[in-house]
Amino acid sequence: MNDTSRASGAALGSVRGRDLRVAPAHIAASYLHARQIAAELGTGDAESSLAAYWSIGSRLSQWQLIIDRVGAERAPALQFVEVGSGLGLFTLAGAALGLRVVGVESSSDRYLASIRIAQMLLADNGFAPAFIQSRSEQLALPDASADVVASFQTLEHVADLPRTLAEMRRVLRPGGWLLAQAPNYASLYEGHYGLLTPLGLGKDWARRYLRLAGRPTGFLDHLQWLTPALLRERLREAGFSDITVGRTRAPALSASLAAQAARSPFRFRRGALANRAAYAAALCCDKLGISADLYPQLQAWARA
Repeated sequence: MNDTSRASGAALGSVRGRDLRVAPAHIAASYLHARQIAAELGTGDAESSLAAYWSIGSRLSQWQLIIDRVGAERAPALQFVEVGSGLGLFTLAGAALGLRVVGVESSSDRYLASIRIAQMLLADNGFAPAFIQSRSEQLALPDASADVVASFQTLEHVADLPRTLAEMRRVLRPGGWLLAQAPNYASLYEGHYGLLTPLGLGKDWARRYLRLAGRPTGFLDHLQWLTPALLRERLREAGFSDITVGRTRAPALSASLAAQAARSPFRFRRGALANRAAYAAALCCDKLGISADLYPQLQAWARA
């Protein structure tokens, strides 16, 4: 991250003719947040986290996935909920698209600043903040109150995965959809640390490997070791149907979305080569019929 971006903020892009920006205060606050996480991972690379935090292109792709599923005509009448709303960019993108979306964030412990940053982000871009402080295991939402629940890079961080999925199922209306994206711990790539290693050998193996590499291991302690098979099983146990768990796909933005991402001043560097190597290995295994479940990122759809 350069000093100019920190001083002047950054352009995110335009959505339906509205220019969206991250103000300097948000950049500064998210930079402190990213530095804290980088210290826990044993790396000085905070910018990779900023590249993920402020990538509206990825958020728009996520919205495109959802709109393709529910239909562009129906979407404005539906209620969307994001569990694990973080710094609020997905919620901001949804508001700019004219959709009704509520962000849910626990904002406890390591993520204490998230809701505050998210509220400022929406307010500074001319939208009323729509966030709820709530643990994923006990969502502060009524039964059958949402048409779509979305969760991105959150399921691996929850304290109780079965309870979280049961809560997502509870707040969905009959026939509503869950979309979740999360790391795949059957793959060869651990994205938080940016390391190439066979995660399918388990968390104990990963801890030993990190120690050999001279990296701290505490970040592993709270992670849910998600695999495609485990996620499918937990979704069935929570009462979902029409379950599909596979590789994450990023659709091209359609003209109907009327949105465009700006060039980001932040660059993802942490483990970029390792990520590409793991993805290439997963693609080869998929093509050879060895396994289709080795991609570094999972995408799950399930119906209430």
